[in-house]
Amino acid sequence: MIMKSLKWRMVTIYVLLVLIVMIACGTMIVMRISNNAYKEIETGLKKSISTSMEAIGENSTKEEAIRKWEDAIGGYRDSERKLYLLDTDGKVIFADKQGNKDAYLTPMVMAAIQDTSIQKFDKVYGRNKDDKKEYIGYASPIKVENEVVAVIYILAPSEQVKINLYSTVRIILLAILFAIVLSIVFGFMFSNFLTKPIIALSNKARDMSEGDLDNPIEVLSTDEIGELTKNFNIMATELNHNLTEISSEKNKLETVFAHMTDGILVFDTNGLLIHSNPATRKLIGLADKNSFIEIFGQYLDTTYERLLMNIKGGIRQHIIRIKEKYVNLCFAPYLDQNKNIMGSICVIQDITKHKKLEEMQKEFVANVSHELRTPLTTIKSYAETLLNGAVDDRQIALDFLNVINYESDRMTALVQDLLELSRLDNKQTKFSMQCINLSHIVESSISKFQIHAKKKQQEMVYNKTDNDYKIIGDANRIEQVIKNIISNAVKYSNEGDSITINVYEESSYVVVMIEDTGMGIPNEDLTRIFDRFYRVDKARSRAMGGTGLGLAIAKEIMDCHGGHINVTSEVGVGTCFYLYFPYEA
Repeated sequence: MIMKSLKWRMVTIYVLLVLIVMIACGTMIVMRISNNAYKEIETGLKKSISTSMEAIGENSTKEEAIRKWEDAIGGYRDSERKLYLLDTDGKVIFADKQGNKDAYLTPMVMAAIQDTSIQKFDKVYGRNKDDKKEYIGYASPIKVENEVVAVIYILAPSEQVKINLYSTVRIILLAILFAIVLSIVFGFMFSNFLTKPIIALSNKARDMSEGDLDNPIEVLSTDEIGELTKNFNIMATELNHNLTEISSEKNKLETVFAHMTDGILVFDTNGLLIHSNPATRKLIGLADKNSFIEIFGQYLDTTYERLLMNIKGGIRQHIIRIKEKYVNLCFAPYLDQNKNIMGSICVIQDITKHKKLEEMQKEFVANVSHELRTPLTTIKSYAETLLNGAVDDRQIALDFLNVINYESDRMTALVQDLLELSRLDNKQTKFSMQCINLSHIVESSISKFQIHAKKKQQEMVYNKTDNDYKIIGDANRIEQVIKNIISNAVKYSNEGDSITINVYEESSYVVVMIEDTGMGIPNEDLTRIFDRFYRVDKARSRAMGGTGLGLAIAKEIMDCHGGHINVTSEVGVGTCFYLYFPYEA
């Protein structure tokens, strides 16, 4: 870990550089001193031989030359150097000291015998067992009439050179050691100077990764490091600004996703679920499902790979039914910056109401057609019968005409109800809104059905109070609603049943309660009794002249007055309607 840090790497490089330079310089110094020392010895040897040759002078014969050199060598007095007279075979003819008489066939001796020059001097060791020193040798030919007759070979010890070199090497090693220590010290100082701002940048980068973008780094210099620090602070400021904006946008998106009524599902390229919003769980219930196949596998006849291929060309929609809900699935791709598909987004829309509305519209058209076809068929058949001669029988003609008139009235009532519903739907109905006494309207409506109730031996009870409940509304329309409910109570109650009407205040409403002890309404029909043309007992309703639109019109009128209708019922016990009108005492 230590060697991996920038500081230690810089110190190591600095020390290695100094070490290499010092070793190179030391090596060059040692080699130069060594060469100079050996050169100096060689020069001394050459000078000694040259001086001896000048003293001996010219020789006339080989024997005379050898004798003179033997005399010269015999008188040579140097405790360190050794002087040898060699024949042309390299054998020792005469020596200044008693020693080994073996031949010296060194490169320099051979060169002297051959009367050629050589740049390299000899290095030889003493041949006696007591003399193992290293010597430097120099050889020079002895000529008589330009012919080499012998060789003078002189050896000088080189131990002092080695001693001097060892001393020099020790000094150089000490210098290298001292340089290493200094380079470590200065390396640390230099690396600290360079790495301190870098460490500060590194620490700041770590803090930035943890979310701290507010504290800038102090700029300590104006050099490249200082410029880098300054730019780093600018980058941190910009990054903080951008992250704030991104966070704000993310919060907006999350808020939008969280409060969308449509569901959102996001899948990756492998079909794994990576995001969903709360509306999705309400619409289809995800439970522990985490992939496209788990969620839609049983509803869609396609694979995720095929879906990705299909949505390359644009949005693809599928309508499926999940339990009691119809949902519209809109699949679209989401792309990266290079326009590559990264996955898919599915928008889930609840179209249950739309589907039910479509079904209601189809049912409505079918019901209207049926309601009109029945009286039209009756009228047509009776008219054809009259045209075929039945008109001549007065009684039959009157009966048929009464039927035709009755069916015509039914169609007229049906068309009027349809027109009224259409005007209510399109907000075209004009209401004469004014302050009215609801109690008086209830009494008036009851009085109009007393005779019908008595005919069926039904008891109609109105629990009148002393309060006059005054509301804002259209008196005729409100009376129409109350009469419709009372009329149904009379029609669908058997002989001897009772009908009770109460008016009372509840919270901010005046409630008109109309309760009967008639046949009652099954639970499965309660939610649909306000649908158009819906009848609990279709045959009985038509026999009683109902169009199946009365309660639908009543509900629309109540909605236009800001009120509403509730109903409770039990088969065989009876039904109770509650009309709620806004009221301020």
